[in-house]
Amino acid sequence: MGFTDTDILRAKEVQAYTDKYLIGVNQYPLGTGFPTWDGACDETGGRGLGDWWYTIIGGASNAGKTQLARFLARRAAEHGYVPAFITMEVSTSGLQRHYYSNVSPSFGYYDLLPFRFDTGSEAVVQGKRKALTKEVNDFSEGTRSLVVVEHDGRPTISEIVEQAHALKEHVGVTHLFVDHAQLVKAPKHMDIAEAAEEFSEQMRMFAHKEKVCTVVLSQLNRTASRDRERRPTMHDLWGGTAMESNANQVAMLDHSRNAMDPQFPHILRTYVILDKNREGPAKLEIPVEVNFRTGMWREASDDELGLWP
Repeated sequence: MGFTDTDILRAKEVQAYTDKYLIGVNQYPLGTGFPTWDGACDETGGRGLGDWWYTIIGGASNAGKTQLARFLARRAAEHGYVPAFITMEVSTSGLQRHYYSNVSPSFGYYDLLPFRFDTGSEAVVQGKRKALTKEVNDFSEGTRSLVVVEHDGRPTISEIVEQAHALKEHVGVTHLFVDHAQLVKAPKHMDIAEAAEEFSEQMRMFAHKEKVCTVVLSQLNRTASRDRERRPTMHDLWGGTAMESNANQVAMLDHSRNAMDPQFPHILRTYVILDKNREGPAKLEIPVEVNFRTGMWREASDDELGLWP
């Protein structure tokens, strides 16, 4: 692999550009579900994340990064795309419990714990099994996919990159979610921050080359993560400057303005800050609400803003 030079002012190059990048292009736009965020995606005409974009979702521990990524992956499945979730923190069975409880009208998160599910006669338990299978199948409509990939240890950067390419080649993945950058196994000559930076660079190259919308979750550095009174910025990502410079977009979860609903503790109100955006306006603060019971996120309407901290 090396450099390629192109004289972009030649007529044939103009025509090649229009044929490849402007005419008959399906960008597989992924609507985030937040009108402000989607509207800031100029390249896709305000329809959401583009197919070759590399996006980082940053936040402190327990700020909601994984929940937001799960929501976006679910939206990709509902769009008819082929999302995949490389998990290094939550197990596959843990993600299954979250997703199944989110889409099932009969089973909540705690209903899918063994000591609750495996209660009653054999006929009762098998009835639960049959009902859950049917409800998940009804959601999938027999065609929707959501692939979860889990390593049997702590994967290296090269192993994740190889898996990403395998998902593209063998599964036809269109949207890739990786949780999270600081859990990759660092080479001996790198610390965690350096490994996260290198991993970010590799994911950027994968997204741009393979035209797979790639979303990587990132922790904050320890100082920023501990400071719960200050709004985080992309400069707080745990890694070098390449973490922020690599990305088409960086969305930060604001742990300084989290508020649980006093009546419904499964409802959290916070802000998503679109801190960097090569594809449109940046520095946007989006008031959002997450329902941990259903796994759904939404942007606040103007008449609700008094509820947000």
